[in-house]
Amino acid sequence: MRKKHSLEKRLLAVQKCIEGRSPNSVAREMGLPRNDLREWLEYYQRDGVSGLQERPIKQSNFVEKCEIICEYAEKGVPLHVVSVKYGVSQAAISKWLRIYRAGGYDALRDVKPLGRPKKHKALREITLQSRPKKMGRSKKQDPQTELERLRYEVEYLRAENALLKKVRALMDEREKRLHEIGRKPSKH
Repeated sequence: MRKKHSLEKRLLAVQKCIEGRSPNSVAREMGLPRNDLREWLEYYQRDGVSGLQERPIKQSNFVEKCEIICEYAEKGVPLHVVSVKYGVSQAAISKWLRIYRAGGYDALRDVKPLGRPKKHKALREITLQSRPKKMGRSKKQDPQTELERLRYEVEYLRAENALLKKVRALMDEREKRLHEIGRKPSKH
């Protein structure tokens, strides 16, 4: 969960930057995220102290999302500037950018509003493709047809056969090693 900072802390950090210190050094000294501090500076320059106050979460439609992604990804406008200009959080823009890169502008159509994070369908498919398959038992499924049952059985037998081949190769290797050092292999 992201830590919220008080108005006083935001104002103090912005004042230090206005006095001539670099945002990176102020962020490091005060334990603040650099991107947040840059965003606060943008808001302060645009709206003054009222720009540093908490804002409600803005719901963007498809057209706004496309404009934001176009401005950030294609025109190269910095993230904190785009965030302030449209009043949308940097986290939301980053999420939309991942979705855009995974599925293009059309994938942004069905992005749900912010809330508890859920992976978008396009992101979930890419994640599943890049993730290695989990080890362990797969969930049992009841085959509906004879053909499905036979396919399942063939798959099971192939896996069992492959496992037995590996075990046999390991046993042969062990026996060979024991034979080389002059010990007799066990009967187990």
